[in-house]
Amino acid sequence: MCPSHTIPGSKKPPSRRSKTSSRPRGSSPGPSCKGRTRDGDQAMPTPVFMPKFEMTQEAGQIVAWLKHEGDPVEKGEPLLQVETDKAILEVEAPATGILAGVTGRPGQVIPIATPIAYILKPGETLSASPQAAGAAEPSLSAARGASEAAAASESRPARATPLAARLAQAEGVDLQGISATGPGGRITRSDVESAIAPAKGGEKEDGKVRAAPAARRLARELGVDLHTVAATGPDGRIQPEDVARAAKAQEAAGREGLLAPQPAAEGASAGHPAAPQAAAGVPVRRLVPLTNIRRTIAERMAASVREAPQFTVTVDADMGRALAIIEDLKAAASDGGPKVTLTALLVKACAWGLRQHPEVNASFQGDAIVEWDEVNVGVATAVDQGLIVPVVRRADELGLRAIAAQLAALTARAREGRARLEDLQGGTFTVSNLGMFGIDRFTAILNPPQAAILAVGRVAKRAQVGDDDRVEVRPIASLALTADHRALDGATAARFLATVQRALEHPGLLLA
Repeated sequence: MCPSHTIPGSKKPPSRRSKTSSRPRGSSPGPSCKGRTRDGDQAMPTPVFMPKFEMTQEAGQIVAWLKHEGDPVEKGEPLLQVETDKAILEVEAPATGILAGVTGRPGQVIPIATPIAYILKPGETLSASPQAAGAAEPSLSAARGASEAAAASESRPARATPLAARLAQAEGVDLQGISATGPGGRITRSDVESAIAPAKGGEKEDGKVRAAPAARRLARELGVDLHTVAATGPDGRIQPEDVARAAKAQEAAGREGLLAPQPAAEGASAGHPAAPQAAAGVPVRRLVPLTNIRRTIAERMAASVREAPQFTVTVDADMGRALAIIEDLKAAASDGGPKVTLTALLVKACAWGLRQHPEVNASFQGDAIVEWDEVNVGVATAVDQGLIVPVVRRADELGLRAIAAQLAALTARAREGRARLEDLQGGTFTVSNLGMFGIDRFTAILNPPQAAILAVGRVAKRAQVGDDDRVEVRPIASLALTADHRALDGATAARFLATVQRALEHPGLLLA
């Protein structure tokens, strides 16, 4: 069991606001501009867009609405929770007023920059909204089954790469009718080629499946192999409804007791096998579609093992003094202050060791090893959707109580689905503590691009032979440091782990 490793950590975290506004980065205020009216006398409602939290994000999945149709809301108040590839995050109200026109429902995957609700001020009505007036809102794709070409305003020039524009001009293709899949909603060369290619089932001559972006997203959510889906869309493109039909058929087959083989699409080839099948005669209990977080865990863990040569060094630490000092600090915090936990002490010990061994507070990147100037320690945390890694920033500069307070706040937000994006970014080292689950020892997988991760087991009474050859029963915890051999050698990892061990066995060093 390893942390989800969802934090990038490859760059210093930029300065951000604590929460994200629902207006997508880079978009114009549009209809929500103060003072704009329609027909000279009707104010315009403020749209609530599906926001873009991350650079590579294309869509977000609504987890829950915290406010409902007709509720009064204040600007900056949390409206809903959205799941991205990294975490569940809150979306704030962009204005004060009454929530209306809620269209997104829990579980729905919606492209970024798509309106999902409106906020009305006194005198405003939904009839003044861009939807009612027929104006288009920014959208990455036609996710609701409408024509993708209709998602862009006719009066707005299509954004395309130079190669795409030249190809479209040469082929006499109208860019307004092409679905954009490139960064920032730009039309790419492959988009134009898809538009002018003849229908070939659901697959192009190069073997790639031809599918609408919304269909691809839905297939990822439902775990459907696009090569097994029959296309019904224009030019042989797979549409979202095609994916939904395939998913229902797959689920029905599972309920019958066996995962029946799905017939391959007409264009499938040996290079694109159908979805994996269950062993012959084995009943299927259920099919569990991957959540965004679980998919990210799978991708990052597979990449970690595939790309980084990993090795592990282990040592046992006598936790007697550490437990005693934790109890003393807990008693001193009886006035309601933050309670110091073993995890907080582990974070402090690792931060102390990282400052003494900066080569461990590092990442392997291409032709260089980057040593980070900040010591930001991530802590693997279990949530309902999987595991995420909130980050205690500049942990080496914080006292134990400050670390405990940050951990309590980070953990609470993560488990309540209120995590902020900055809570999960910028980590330079990770601690994974499974002691509370009764685990004696384990080996963690690296959290890329970090160079090391510490796995900690439970504190258990064990017989130890002292320097005077006397046998004593002591509270012992197992520490296992996994390191990237591209960035660290065994001796370096061993010295760092010995430093952490010394800090835990002599915690007074951390209070000096």
